[in-house]
Amino acid sequence: MRYDNEYFVKRQLELDKKVKELEKTNGNYSLVRLAVFIAVAVMIGLGFYLKKEIIFIPIAVVLFAAFVFLCLKHRKISTDLKHKSAVSDINKEYIARVNGAFSNLKDKGNDFVVPDHDYCIDLDIFGESSLFALYNISESAIGRQAFKDELLNAHIDQRPTEELISRQKAIHEFSDKIEFVENYQAAERLGKLDKMPIALMALASNKTFAFSKNKRLISKLLLLLWIIPFGLLFVSTKLFVPAALAIIFINLVASFVMTSGYKECFTAVDGISRQTETLYTLYSMLERENLTENYTKELLSDVKTKGKVSEGFKALSNACGFCALRSQPLIALVLNALCLYDAYCADRFVSWAEKYGTSLEGNLNNLGKIEAMMSASVVEIISEKSTRPVFVDAPLDSSNNALFKGQDIVHPLLDPKKAVSNSITIDGKIALITGSNMSGKTTLIRTIGVNSILAYMGANVLATSLELGRMRVVSSMRIVDSMKEEMSTFKAELVRISAIVKAGREGRPLLFLIDEIFRGTNSADRTAGAMTVLKILSDEKIIGLMTTHDYALCDEAEKELKNICYYHFSETYDDEGIYFDYKLKDGISNVSNAKYLMKLVGIIL
Repeated sequence: MRYDNEYFVKRQLELDKKVKELEKTNGNYSLVRLAVFIAVAVMIGLGFYLKKEIIFIPIAVVLFAAFVFLCLKHRKISTDLKHKSAVSDINKEYIARVNGAFSNLKDKGNDFVVPDHDYCIDLDIFGESSLFALYNISESAIGRQAFKDELLNAHIDQRPTEELISRQKAIHEFSDKIEFVENYQAAERLGKLDKMPIALMALASNKTFAFSKNKRLISKLLLLLWIIPFGLLFVSTKLFVPAALAIIFINLVASFVMTSGYKECFTAVDGISRQTETLYTLYSMLERENLTENYTKELLSDVKTKGKVSEGFKALSNACGFCALRSQPLIALVLNALCLYDAYCADRFVSWAEKYGTSLEGNLNNLGKIEAMMSASVVEIISEKSTRPVFVDAPLDSSNNALFKGQDIVHPLLDPKKAVSNSITIDGKIALITGSNMSGKTTLIRTIGVNSILAYMGANVLATSLELGRMRVVSSMRIVDSMKEEMSTFKAELVRISAIVKAGREGRPLLFLIDEIFRGTNSADRTAGAMTVLKILSDEKIIGLMTTHDYALCDEAEKELKNICYYHFSETYDDEGIYFDYKLKDGISNVSNAKYLMKLVGIIL
């Protein structure tokens, strides 16, 4: 574990102390601001009441300047307080992760559940106690989406092994920067990026307004009209006012006529200002952190210019700041009368879209990938033991990829204080796992599946060592009927098994995980059906694990198939109860604890 519970608890004490100090400072600034404001009012009142403006008004001016300074300082203190409070809450979530307190983790990813996915339901990818709940730290819609895609699709992505290794190194770099990662997450949480930036994307593609080049040119040329009245000052001062009024009238008319070209633009801007400011902050943080891994640096560079992405968001943030002056109708009227301010603002947005718009989508996608890597780094950050997996050095379609060799592997969703590790090697074979109920069979195959998914994301895995090939992962475990689709449990399982068989026929390396195959039918049909599936999946590019209580199946497989290996779990009994050691052993188990368990719960007396 790179950071244990003691580290986070100690950090929490420091953060709580800092938050209390900032709260006290924030309150003091509020009181001092109020006192200075009252003093300004008193000085102005005394000046006019005592007819001594020359004494009191300068004092009021100085006090007002002090008031402005205090407001700026107070705003910074308030911002720091919000940020530290957010970091404090985030650190508490890390404590919850280390201790497996899933109820204290808010984002479960329930909106991402895909029922008919290769393994989404079976391997607890989303939900109350899930990989997403445990590891996701992205607060943005973009980052959440990217991490979801990694969890669901990394096993089938055709990433070259070299790229995956580079990704591993980049993820490891984030695991070394826990304070930066927490600060980044806090900035995201306060920045309200929980919605996809649809308005920002529309602005970047020039779809929010139709401000033609001719109109933009006219709006700039109209500014030159002010040369006329100021030039007339050298002729006659009496001509300045009528000339200025004429220009104001022309500007108002032009502003009214042009409004149809960019009115929608300002509607969109109202929704992107905060997002843009936050994106600028996030990119600036990443750029200042001086990350060294080339994989991350490539994602941080602008997809078009290869420069700093923050520069584009800074330009847009400044444009939004200028546009904000229009928020008061009276101010907007005066500004448009003087210089077609709306046209000036629209021109800045058009110019931004022309320069940076085409690269926005790619830059945002890259930011999501970076945030997904941050989430993947949490595996190493909070795990008591983890290691970087090693991949088979072979082409992606090679049968050499049909390998899983794990030493002391553990399921990440189990209590680390109670979890029992196991070692297993499956090299071009199918493993039949036998053993009594509750002995650990299902947990084992889930452990293998989950650690494979983590490995394909580039994350660490919970093991002493893990070597594996690049394989698609498919499973059939949690089978439920569906009244809505008029599907029985057995038919639902047939659909899942059919999907596994179809994947096996694709000709690419495959890892399948099947729990108690065909449990919903009679023993003869179960054995025959299971043998059919095993024969179809007996391919040099396929490895898998199948748990079973069907010992007839084990006998048939031993006679007819040469690529089967056997493992089992066992337990011990005494007068006080049943004891599981949850340790995987070679061979077939012929022990059943069903009668004992029924006696334990009172079914059998």
